[in-house]
Amino acid sequence: MTGGPNPGALSRAYDWFAASDSPARADVIFVLAGRHGRKTYGLKLWKDGWAGTLLLSVDRFEIRRFSTLRLPAPLDLVSIASGTEPGQRHYFVEIQNGKVDAQRIAVGRFGTWAEIVGFSDWLRVNDQVRSAMIVSSGFHLRRVCMCCRKLVGDGARLTFIAVPNESRYFRRFWWRNAKALKLVFSEFMKIGIYWWLCHRWMSKGRHEEVPA
Repeated sequence: MTGGPNPGALSRAYDWFAASDSPARADVIFVLAGRHGRKTYGLKLWKDGWAGTLLLSVDRFEIRRFSTLRLPAPLDLVSIASGTEPGQRHYFVEIQNGKVDAQRIAVGRFGTWAEIVGFSDWLRVNDQVRSAMIVSSGFHLRRVCMCCRKLVGDGARLTFIAVPNESRYFRRFWWRNAKALKLVFSEFMKIGIYWWLCHRWMSKGRHEEVPA
């Protein structure tokens, strides 16, 4: 017998994180902040007609690179953000009917939680929306699902989509790459923290002392 990692078992471990559905037509595609590939894939889905509205979550570290995306209309997010304190620079960019608009969302200690709170608020304002595709990296999806189950109401059908090329690479090689290994193991820790957040939210109520 030989020692060493079991690739099949390690790939299945990654599958536990990447609880991805197949793309399904929706009213809106919501893309989480973070890795740039999430934005390009969400934009491709939108251009391919999977939804009428695209909602991009853009954090402070993505603002300059945001200009590289090929949007249907120009948006100078650098100028929009320039008057805001750096730590408060987080925006939802909404693309619909050839128009591109940005609105700032509240920033909290836990980024993904704050984004889903913001998305839940957006859904309440846009109450005609009945379905949403939520796009993120595969290793991030389980935590996103946890937040959505607690924070998003039952009014919209949610589909969770992993960025495909990224997920295929991570699934096959995450234990061989130091950066990928760090990302995956950090998710174990974050899921524990978010489990606590979800249970605290259940006991205190959404707008009380649960940090975003």
